[in-house]
Amino acid sequence: MLLLTFCLQFSIAQKNTDTKGPITTMEFNTTEFYFGTVVEGEKIQNVFTFTNTGDEPLIIINAKGSCGCTVPRFPKDPILPGESANLLVQFDSKNKGKVGGAKQSKRVTITANTETPNTYLTIKGSVEKKAADDSVGQDYGDFDINADAVIIYPNPTQNEINLKLNDYIGKSVQVEIYDNSGKLVHQKKISKVEASGHTIDVSQLQYGNHTMSINIEGKNRIAKQFVRVGGE
Repeated sequence: MLLLTFCLQFSIAQKNTDTKGPITTMEFNTTEFYFGTVVEGEKIQNVFTFTNTGDEPLIIINAKGSCGCTVPRFPKDPILPGESANLLVQFDSKNKGKVGGAKQSKRVTITANTETPNTYLTIKGSVEKKAADDSVGQDYGDFDINADAVIIYPNPTQNEINLKLNDYIGKSVQVEIYDNSGKLVHQKKISKVEASGHTIDVSQLQYGNHTMSINIEGKNRIAKQFVRVGGE
């Protein structure tokens, strides 16, 4: 009986190994994301960029947030070797704020056909308590911004970064830039989005990773990361 059980377990393990398929590697630009400060009730869509650094197609099998307020969205099609793609993580701050800010840290588990099957991503930020007369908190829906239509370049950059929002021409936009500790270091109000795009001076920012949080009129927030580097 013991021998039969052992053989059965070995057979199942062998089958799982056989069906695992080719293995590859993936690399994220960063696995930790400081989205800054939002007002209770806002949703913010964080954009993680990753690359298939292996020799086989990359297949993301699943992505799961640590709680219901953190929802990931990942590419369903294979990512070919050398190609990059975005993985989106939406955080819903409903009922999570307090006066002075409530610190939040949420984790997302990514499962893929990689040598180490699970990769862990973290988003962090702060949620301010909504004022009684504040209209923030209206639910605009999930993932209501096309991340590919929000373009920041060049990235990395030295002294200037450009923002293009061609899907939102004529809209007003509030741009906030946070450093890697979540501190607000720059902000800019765009009263009307132009087709030519908008240039933001980042020459006074420290070198390293930064988050650009973009609040588009009538939409949820979206956050993308960029790196400021020094000159040669």
